Amino acid sequence: MSAYADRLQALASAAADRCTGCGRCFEVCPTARESGLDSGEAKQRVAELSALTREGDRAAAGLEKWLSACDGSARCSAACPEGINVRQWITIAKLKAVEAARPAEHSAASAAGRFRHMAQAVRLLASMQLPSETLRQILAPAEKRTADVLFYTGCNVLRTPHIVLNVMDILDALQLDFDVVGGTAHCCGVYQFQEADLPTYERIGHRTFQRFGQSGASRVLTWCPTCTKNFGELEKDVEAPSFDLGHVSEFLAANLGTLEALFEADQPKRRVVIHEHLGIGATVESVGRLLRAVPNLELLELPQDSGFSYACGGQAAKFKEREAAIHRGLAEAAVAAGADTIVTMYHSCHRAFAGAEAVYPLKVVNFTDVIAEALGRGGHPDYYSLYKKGGAMDEAVSAARRFLQSNGVRIDEASMQSLTADIFNETGLAGPRDAFARAFGELARHG
Repeated sequence: MSAYADRLQALASAAADRCTGCGRCFEVCPTARESGLDSGEAKQRVAELSALTREGDRAAAGLEKWLSACDGSARCSAACPEGINVRQWITIAKLKAVEAARPAEHSAASAAGRFRHMAQAVRLLASMQLPSETLRQILAPAEKRTADVLFYTGCNVLRTPHIVLNVMDILDALQLDFDVVGGTAHCCGVYQFQEADLPTYERIGHRTFQRFGQSGASRVLTWCPTCTKNFGELEKDVEAPSFDLGHVSEFLAANLGTLEALFEADQPKRRVVIHEHLGIGATVESVGRLLRAVPNLELLELPQDSGFSYACGGQAAKFKEREAAIHRGLAEAAVAAGADTIVTMYHSCHRAFAGAEAVYPLKVVNFTDVIAEALGRGGHPDYYSLYKKGGAMDEAVSAARRFLQSNGVRIDEASMQSLTADIFNETGLAGPRDAFARAFGELARHG
C-alpha cells in the first residue's frame, strides 16, 4: 500500500474504533431505505462495516448493497451520536470493498472509460459556449498561478459555463486578487476513487490538491459539490493543506455585508424557491442568506426532499425515478405556491432543471445569476438552458459556431449524437430533444 492508502486506512480505522455500533447511521440512510434494506438490521450492517474496515476482506452481501446504494447524502454523519464523519468512513470502505471484489486492472479500465466520456462531453460543451481566451485562463496550470485566491471550478460546471462567468463577475465586484482554475487537467479524481483505482487517483485528485498549495494561494474557493466533498474528506483530513478550503457560496455569505452595499435597488420582482440539497457544509443556509438580501426578491420556503443526495445526478442517478419525482414535485409545488422562479445551487442541479421552462410556467436560474445581476453584472447567456428547452436553436448554434472556431475544435455527427444523449438522458426536466439534435447535427455536417 502507498503512504496515501495508509493514511486513508488510518482515518477509517479511527472511525471504527470510535463507533459504538448503535446503527443510527444506517437507520437514517435514505438510499438504504430506497434499496429495500431492512432498518431492523442496522446494528448488523454497522458491525459488518467495522469488520470490513479492520479485516479488509470482501464485504458481506448486506453491507455491499448498502455501500453500493450510498449517494453521499451525509444524513449518516449528521445522525451519529459520536460525531463520526460516517460519509467519509463509508467512502473509504467502498474503496476497500471494490478492491477486494475485482482485479485492479478492471477498476483502472472502468475509471478510465468514465473519465474519457466525461472529459469529451465537458470539452465539447465548454468549446461551444466559451471564447478561447477564457478557456485558456481556466485551464492554465494551477501551480503557475500567483493570486491570493483560487476559484476552483472542477470539471463538469464547464458544461454550464455561464455559472463560472457569474462567479468571476461577483469576485471582481469584491475586488479580490483571484484567479480561476479548473477543467479536466485539474480533476478531483472522483471517478478513479469510486472505481478503486487508487494509484491513478493519487496522480489526479491528490496531485490537483497539491498543486493548489504550490500556487501559494491562501484560499481555495470550490464550486463543485463533489470536489468540495472529496477534497474536504479525502484530502484535507489526510494532510492539512497550506490554504483555507471552502465552498464559494459560504465565502460569499461571509462577505454579504460588502455585497449588499453594492446591490442595485432596481431589481426585478421575483418569488423564488431554492432547489435545496443538504450535505455540503452550509451551502443551503448560505444561498438562502444571499438571496434574502437581494432587493425585490421574496424567498418562499417549501417542504422538499433536500436530504436525499448532496446534489442531483452523480450517485443519485442510481435512483432515477426518485430523483425525477423530486424534480417534478418541487416544480409543481413552486407553481402551486405562486413562485415564478426556481433557483439552483449547483451545476448538475441546474442541468436537471434547465428545461423546466418548457414544461412549467417557471424561470430557472442559478443563484449566481441572481447575485451577479443584483451587482449590475452577469447577463451571460445560458446556452445549456436553450438546449434543454427545445424550440429555436438559432442563437445557440450561432454562438457555438463562433466559439468552436475560436477554440479550434471540430465536431462530427457521432460526437453530437453522444452529446445529445448526455444532455437529454440525464434525469431532469426538458423539452423535446429533436430541436437540439437537428440543429447541432446540421452544424456538425456543414459547419
